[in-house]
Amino acid sequence: MEQLPELRYVPHTKINKVRWDESLLQSANGLVYASTWYLDTVTADTWDALISDNYEWMMPLPIKKKGGISYLPTPLFVQQLGIFGPGPFTPELSDHFLKHIEANLKLVEFQLNAENAPPASGVFEQRIRLNHLKNLPIDRQQLFPDYSENTQRNIKKAGKAGIRFGNASIRQMIKLFQENKEKEITGWKTENYNVLDRLYNVCMMRKSGQALGAYNSAGEMIAGAFITEWKNRATFVFSCNSPEGKETGALPALIHHYMTNAPAFIQVFDFEGSDQEGLARFYKSFGSIESNYVHLKLNRLPFYMRWLKP
Repeated sequence: MEQLPELRYVPHTKINKVRWDESLLQSANGLVYASTWYLDTVTADTWDALISDNYEWMMPLPIKKKGGISYLPTPLFVQQLGIFGPGPFTPELSDHFLKHIEANLKLVEFQLNAENAPPASGVFEQRIRLNHLKNLPIDRQQLFPDYSENTQRNIKKAGKAGIRFGNASIRQMIKLFQENKEKEITGWKTENYNVLDRLYNVCMMRKSGQALGAYNSAGEMIAGAFITEWKNRATFVFSCNSPEGKETGALPALIHHYMTNAPAFIQVFDFEGSDQEGLARFYKSFGSIESNYVHLKLNRLPFYMRWLKP
């Protein structure tokens, strides 16, 4: 019989953030999304947690309120949360944590992380979601031959077009995104940009990421990428592209530029997606491998409130 940790619900103001971050660094499955500074930034300091007595096991709970109802969503610019600790991450462990959520919340749209086993209880609707990871070789020159022919061709095209790479600001990226992509995405709000802007500023202040642009011969930014760096993992949080960027292969070339020049401690490039076939194909073209994680859904609101979305 598996020995399950004793858990307590800890409100945000009572969380020992130094112990939390130390424990996350030691955990078998730590992710940047679960760092206290990242959670504080994307939730505006509104997350609580389930924690074992010694902070060995932790689960952040970014609970929000709408119409007097407490609910559990996945915050903006967070792909995976769930349970963090030494492992193993069994279905019984998932059930053990989730029974606390099930007992106290009626509305949940939340994602576990890739190491967490799907719960066995059947209380939550479950959907398997797709991520792509690229293991970076020590010799970064080995990257290019691993790409698909199309991606290799695009990178060469960017070279012939004289595309240059350099630092960028998040405001430049947001402007390019608004001009070329925003209209295609339903439900995209001003709040998304505000959170992204805060996250960029915190990452830059902490030296926990990079914001890069691809520039044409006239010095105009035609593609951009915002990438966080934590422990051994770089995460592709946000990108933008223009028609000229697409024509010249600027974004694949920019990703290749980052991976080739990433700090030596970065061993994994996390593409942060995707369930969309086109994006999944693009990420796969870099020689990435698939990584699955579980999306959980629960809606036990009265029928007249079922319209409420996390």
